[in-house]
Amino acid sequence: MSRRLTASVLLGHYLSAFTALGAPLFLPRILADLGSAAPTWSIGALYVLPTLCTALAAPLWGRLADRHGCRLSLLRAHAGLAAGFLLAGFSPNLTVFTLALIVQGTFGGAMAASNAYLATQLDGKGLSRALDLTQYSARLAMLSGPVLVGLLAGAGLGIEMYRYLAWLPLVAFLLVLPLPADAPRAEARSADGNPAAGELPADLPRLLAVQFLFSFAMVVTFPYFVPYGEALGVSNDALIGLLYSLPHLVYLLALPWVQRRNGPLLPAGLALLALGNLLQFLRLPAELLFALRLLAGLGMLLAFVGLHRCLAARRRAGGAGRLFSWYDASGKWAGTAAGLVAGLACQRYGIAMPFLIACLAALAALAMTQSLRSPEIAP
Repeated sequence: MSRRLTASVLLGHYLSAFTALGAPLFLPRILADLGSAAPTWSIGALYVLPTLCTALAAPLWGRLADRHGCRLSLLRAHAGLAAGFLLAGFSPNLTVFTLALIVQGTFGGAMAASNAYLATQLDGKGLSRALDLTQYSARLAMLSGPVLVGLLAGAGLGIEMYRYLAWLPLVAFLLVLPLPADAPRAEARSADGNPAAGELPADLPRLLAVQFLFSFAMVVTFPYFVPYGEALGVSNDALIGLLYSLPHLVYLLALPWVQRRNGPLLPAGLALLALGNLLQFLRLPAELLFALRLLAGLGMLLAFVGLHRCLAARRRAGGAGRLFSWYDASGKWAGTAAGLVAGLACQRYGIAMPFLIACLAALAALAMTQSLRSPEIAP
């Protein structure tokens, strides 16, 4: 049952992530279909709007999940995304479309909801591996979504593509519907000195800070990678796209190998991520960029697996909703901040500066991992 349950949750998460990550790339075309004369800066604002709404709503959904069940919260996340995309697909103007994005972000959040539900059904090594796989499905959606949605756009679909994409989270909803419900949080406290049901780990703020800095270090280099590659003399768009995607491909291809490793993966990953970003900041010859992207990708993979083991070690009965909602929200806030910082840094200090900032953020996260009390779960 656990394998079927995990597969249903992961497939549902992939479908919702595919929907959420594929469409935003084509926002400029969507706004043109709406006949909107919106300024250029509004594209960026609309791009991050669902993320901001998810980050703001996550703590509330986490508390409700612990109180009423994480499976119910996961159904809400898939249904909320579907409703938002349906509303977007029938939007007659920019105001309704903006409302649709708010609905997507506020009532979505499939990553946190999927992880929280898995944490009610699995523990230890099983939970750690399942968290690795939800991140795997997110990386796969990040790579495949824009390509396949681009085919829809190339076929002449504009805003109406949202109507078709809305079916994917509805399928995800149906995949989760027959899965067993989890028990809401118990109110009684334990008398043997163990953490009470629903109690969050004492060092959660430090773990969230590590997650924030790690997510920030990853995302801050994303927005301006294309001009960075061009500045190094990489003129082929397909090659720049491949270089951009390499860290995600490393995750997809090397995850099974890393899952069999033990030891302090989180510090090792953050150190490699810092080194890879530092070397990219130094603008080494373009011929070395392939190797540097692989190095950064390996660091990202090790850090993700290490973080997931830390999370699994801190899982508490009755507290999964809040634990994973806060964890996901910290990543969302980091992504929003990284986008703003990247723009300011490139404008003032040049196109390579985000890599130095990423290096410093990874080093700060590395310093904070030394005082995390709970050990990582072994593979």
